[in-house]
Amino acid sequence: MSRFLILCAAAACAACASAKSGAPSDEPVPTTMTPVTQRVVVASGEALSINTMDVNQGSTTLVLASLDSSWAALKATYTELAIPVTTLQDATHLIGNEGYKVRRRIGKIPMQLILDCGGAQGMQNAETYDIFLTISSYLTKHPKAGYNLVTRIDASAKSPNFNREQNIKCSSQGELEKQIGESVRKKTGY
Repeated sequence: MSRFLILCAAAACAACASAKSGAPSDEPVPTTMTPVTQRVVVASGEALSINTMDVNQGSTTLVLASLDSSWAALKATYTELAIPVTTLQDATHLIGNEGYKVRRRIGKIPMQLILDCGGAQGMQNAETYDIFLTISSYLTKHPKAGYNLVTRIDASAKSPNFNREQNIKCSSQGELEKQIGESVRKKTGY
């Protein structure tokens, strides 16, 4: 039974991964695959564990500008959003932060629009929990014109009130990736 669930989850993830929006690229997009166990309690009170796979290929935006202006715009966007940069590789056009601890918002964007971390009593956990975020953006040549801007977010959250609780996995809502892409396009005039 568990092998069946794993196979179904893998097939579903593969289908979702192939349906990603954005312009296609000749280069493979790095993918993060994280095993996730969901606990479901049915009406009889019995608990079931369902093993799935979380697949993250990031969000892609096509930027029709030169590499130099796109790279400058991307760095300026991180500065405007007040995302502390811990990774900056000019040679590969990669920028990011692998250990960003944040609460409530990034820039002017409320955290509940950025991440889905579940919720309780009508309040989204993303609004009240400590968020541990890994964010990276990089530019790759698009096969036809311009550059693909790929932004990936992996995140977890933990209640600031209960130290013994485990971190919960958060999924991106796509808003921060969209804002980064739109900002770079606006700054480059495309």
